[in-house]
Amino acid sequence: MGANVQHQIGRVRSELETRPEGLIRHVERVLVEALDLARRWDVDPERTELAVWGHDLFRAHAPAELLQLSREAGVAIAPADEHTPVMLHGPLAAVVLRERFAVTDDEALAAVRDHTLGSPAMPMLAKIVLLADKFEQRKRRRTPVMKEIRRLARRDLDMALLCWSDWKWVDERTHGWESHPSHWDARAAWVDWHHSG
Repeated sequence: MGANVQHQIGRVRSELETRPEGLIRHVERVLVEALDLARRWDVDPERTELAVWGHDLFRAHAPAELLQLSREAGVAIAPADEHTPVMLHGPLAAVVLRERFAVTDDEALAAVRDHTLGSPAMPMLAKIVLLADKFEQRKRRRTPVMKEIRRLARRDLDMALLCWSDWKWVDERTHGWESHPSHWDARAAWVDWHHSG
């Protein structure tokens, strides 16, 4: 498995290197955080690296292009995605990783697909990539609460996800933004899980 994953990482990384410099630096910062969490939670570092390099392949694409590429790739597009097509960059990347880069690791693909909004049931790898994406160093400087969520993720990934989703909900209300239905469904499931334990 190792040689194949390393080959996929190389191909995906080469593709990412055609993207804007700022996006590449962001992915590098996410990788630092994700590998740290992977070590702490005993998740394979190669699979983590593959998911991180792939998660933002389409983040810099224009909204109209994201919609068009997503339609061509067969990605389900919700009405909320029509209003904020940037939310499609993870699902689109997951399809492209599977079809063009021959990635068959379902957990890595879930990590890429769900890193923006989350999903009700996420494998450990997906939780790691989502959280690392939210509290990489530059985002921690911009949003200080991410320092606390990062600290919490080192002790309890599920609680860190729930705290991040609570912060996201408050931030959306503060700015008058609507919550994406997929994120709201994920958050509701995380809250139920928390209260049932």
